[in-house]
Amino acid sequence: MSLHPSAIIHKDARIDATATVGPFAVIGANVEIGPRCVIGPQTWLDHARICEGTRIGAGSLIGGNPQMLNWKEVPSLVSIGQNNDIRELVTIHRGKDENGVTSVGNDCMIMTNTHIGHDCAIGNNVIITTYSGLAGHVTVNDHVIIGGQVGIHQFVRIGEYAMIGGAALIVQDVVPYMLAQGNPARIRTFNMVGLKRKGFSDKARAEIKQAFKVLFVKRGNLKTARQELAALPDESGYVRKIIDFVNASKRGFIMGKKTDDEAEE
Repeated sequence: MSLHPSAIIHKDARIDATATVGPFAVIGANVEIGPRCVIGPQTWLDHARICEGTRIGAGSLIGGNPQMLNWKEVPSLVSIGQNNDIRELVTIHRGKDENGVTSVGNDCMIMTNTHIGHDCAIGNNVIITTYSGLAGHVTVNDHVIIGGQVGIHQFVRIGEYAMIGGAALIVQDVVPYMLAQGNPARIRTFNMVGLKRKGFSDKARAEIKQAFKVLFVKRGNLKTARQELAALPDESGYVRKIIDFVNASKRGFIMGKKTDDEAEE
């Protein structure tokens, strides 16, 4: 264990023998730090569980109280998985309800000055770029990329393998495999380059493209779109995931460009 002598560590904190804690870090009583974790200088941690191999950058705050009026102290926490790279000045706030959890999965990169609000759920292999802010109760599924300076409204869901362009304003759900951009955000196309890089087959990408056209190019009513989606070829199973996501949406989902001829073919 490498604990800098200037770090302030509560006697009840649980820190693995292989972890490193930098200068002037403050570690509260309700903290568990796993093997090979690196906690940078001037960080503040409390009400947090951090799993193996995760790195926390300088000046970050993990496990702070929810930013909400009239909140009352209850036991809750932030749970962070394995091998994450959480950079400088990131803030992640704990759940607002008793035993509530704000969670980050495994293998994520969360860049400088990102804010993740209370009760958010971040999946695996997610990238969140500098100065982005996620309000409370946001769900970000696996392999999502969020550009810089993006603002995401509370209770929004971002589907797997979606990509959010820089400076976008997201106030409704983003369907899996799509690319959203703008203020207010619109679906510009499906995430064709990202899916290819992630190893999606030509057939899988073609099926997703057809689903994109049904939802965001043809722009019929939602009942008709659901019927057309259900009739599409779906050997990959990804169209089914799109249908399930759309059916589960409570806030509605971001639509496509305003005119058909603007949309990607």
